Amino acid sequence: MTDLLDPKQDYIFKNIFGVKQNKVLLISFLNALFKGAPHIVDLTFDNPNIEKILEKDKASRLDIKATTDNKTKIDIEIQIKNTGEIPQRAFHYLANMMPRVVKKGKSYKGPNVIGIWILGENVTNRQNAISEAYMTFQPQDPDPYQILTDSARIIFIELPKFNPKKADRRDLLTAWLSFLKDPIFMDESFLQVEEVHEAMETLKYISADDEIRAVSDLRQKTINDRNSEMTVAREEGLAEGREEGREEGREEGIAIGEERGKAEGKREAALSMLMNNLPLDIISKCTGLSIESIKNLQK
Repeated sequence: MTDLLDPKQDYIFKNIFGVKQNKVLLISFLNALFKGAPHIVDLTFDNPNIEKILEKDKASRLDIKATTDNKTKIDIEIQIKNTGEIPQRAFHYLANMMPRVVKKGKSYKGPNVIGIWILGENVTNRQNAISEAYMTFQPQDPDPYQILTDSARIIFIELPKFNPKKADRRDLLTAWLSFLKDPIFMDESFLQVEEVHEAMETLKYISADDEIRAVSDLRQKTINDRNSEMTVAREEGLAEGREEGREEGREEGIAIGEERGKAEGKREAALSMLMNNLPLDIISKCTGLSIESIKNLQK
């Protein structure tokens, strides 16, 4: 049991939930998540092949795309690390799904699209482990909060916030999230659920497969390298921003100094002209100072 692979890794998740022979497992998980809205009886995978992870294909996305029996389009993404832009990516991915469901010349009232993000780290400030995002009207007196459309929604599942000890043990979703969060230490009573038990047996089987384990290790190295590159890029960007800020500060300081120097020079010139009893209007024309400012210098 201690040698089980992590079902949160996209490659392993897809081996369990994203293959045709196991679609009953995905249907069970989705129905537990959706709680009847929509209720799924059957689905087909839109990208059934598990891409081979090669060094030349480091950036491949191992998501799961499926179409339910009521034509709802599903996109499931697995993200173990918080890369700092997941909400933006989620919206972008969902927007990219829309052209495929709204065909040219057809009504915009087409099939629903749902993006599901299973996250190994928290990305929002919300307290619940599961959050749903819609396009909404914000509350503004006298109008209340209102959903503009529920045809496109994003569901974030932040596993660190999920505590199986505080969750409803009778809820099927509790069993599934316990399996995803930590299958080694999940409560064995959840294995009485047929689909969850089958998922565990599948995980044991693929964990014992040397080829799958090798590909999983390579996939994890790819993910770690990519996250490291993004972290370095962010840090370099921040450092560059700080340096640009310091440079701008230096340039601004020089400009302020030059401006102050010019002003001081004008005042000194005006004082010298006053000592030589030149008319105020002449001094004003020569220095650019107002007559009122020149009068103040005489005080």
